[in-house]
Amino acid sequence: MWVLAGAALGLLAFLADALDDVPRAVATAVTSSGLAWGLAAFLAGRSTAGRRAAVVRATGTLVSATLVYYLLVVFVSRRWSGGTLEDGSSADMHGLRSVALMTAVWLAGSLVAGPLLGLLGHAVRTGSPRWAAGAAGVACGLLSAEGWAGVAPWRLPLDEPFYQAVAAATAVRIVLPFAVLGWLATRHRLWTAWPVLAGAAVAAGAGGAVLWRVLLASVNA
Repeated sequence: MWVLAGAALGLLAFLADALDDVPRAVATAVTSSGLAWGLAAFLAGRSTAGRRAAVVRATGTLVSATLVYYLLVVFVSRRWSGGTLEDGSSADMHGLRSVALMTAVWLAGSLVAGPLLGLLGHAVRTGSPRWAAGAAGVACGLLSAEGWAGVAPWRLPLDEPFYQAVAAATAVRIVLPFAVLGWLATRHRLWTAWPVLAGAAVAAGAGGAVLWRVLLASVNA
């Protein structure tokens, strides 16, 4: 089941790339973001009471999503091909190397984030109220971190539809994790430990935002 969920994530992310401007900005936030993929991994971990199974399901979800996405890029869209270098020669090998590098980067990220999110989901399901509250808060903070690390909406020219969509996508990446946190707190009766819940969310969100900025800077470099 988790393999199919990961494959669906990869497919949806690939399809989002084919959209233009406003639809693409919104679709990316929903299907092709750290929030979407991280939430899927977290819920995969929460879906089982077994610690090892939680790690395997969460990690497998992210790995399968990554592989499906980049396989579609290589064999379907082939956006790596057709370019030329300054000397007029084909840039296809350069493009393939770039795709291979990005695949390796995100697979490595999946192998790090998958176990962490899986264990957090497992802790929310099986831990004591304080432990579960801390795990839920950390998960919420990490899932919202990409939004906090993104472009500040108030710095965008919001009179243009594209930037309105970017602002909306950023808002989704920040607000949705807190909606999930509220659901988890209600479902698992964690409100009695709200200081732990809030503190963990703030700390993880701040730390995660810094890590996202470092990651994006490294990838762009």
